[in-house]
Amino acid sequence: MDRLSALFKNAVPVSFTGFGTSKTAPAFGSSTENNFAFPILIGVIAIAVIIVIIYVSLQPRPPGGTLVGPIDLFAPESPVIVARPAVASMMNASYSLSFYLFIEAVPDMRNGATPLLTWPGVWNLQYNPAQEQLNLVFGSNTIVIPNIPMQRWSQIVITFEGRTVDILINGALVRTHTLDNVPPASAASVEVVPAGIIGTMAIIQTWGKRLPVSDAAANYTATSDSRGRPNLGPDFINILKNISLPKMFCPSGDCGISPAANPSQVWEFPYA
Repeated sequence: MDRLSALFKNAVPVSFTGFGTSKTAPAFGSSTENNFAFPILIGVIAIAVIIVIIYVSLQPRPPGGTLVGPIDLFAPESPVIVARPAVASMMNASYSLSFYLFIEAVPDMRNGATPLLTWPGVWNLQYNPAQEQLNLVFGSNTIVIPNIPMQRWSQIVITFEGRTVDILINGALVRTHTLDNVPPASAASVEVVPAGIIGTMAIIQTWGKRLPVSDAAANYTATSDSRGRPNLGPDFINILKNISLPKMFCPSGDCGISPAANPSQVWEFPYA
């Protein structure tokens, strides 16, 4: 019995672990926790980007044009709204041009003809803020388009065939005008005139024909929401556009390309 007691007294405790597992006691003052916040953030952003791509790819394109916008009228990234190839193929003898317009303000409210759009050699589109109307100028002919209020979205459709011009606002015909002469053909692009009007343009469409009133009304219904705004998708899409991935390999932000001054331009301060 004494030998058995001595044997248990001198025995070393043995810890058993399950199959394929191990357990170690952490040292005092250390932590075994891992920070998973950054991988989770990357995963959420990747999933959001995939959702946006799928959503955009499944969106039906409006007939006769391309979904564009929003475009900043005062300082657009590119002033071209209808490029030369589209002008050459779709804006010849008969055509229709449609766009949504939101005028926020005009720097000089006293100006009766603030430039908005131009098709060099064919027509110019101007805005009169005091009267809240558009002026479509074909050489010596000026077509007045009334009821274009500021701080509100409006869809403007310009149709042309021969010497006849039709103007439709939000799917309704408001003006029909016969020009004195047939405007000359032009291969120039249709462009925004920058630094004139503070506002936004969206959903610019072109057709190579004169669009009937019924088709224009159907197009307005198909491309606008219940409040008459251009249907550019849910608001969360615009929020996700502003998300940028963090710089994983250069957290400081310069990525090793920070500008360096020429040695001759380095200032020395004797009182530093």
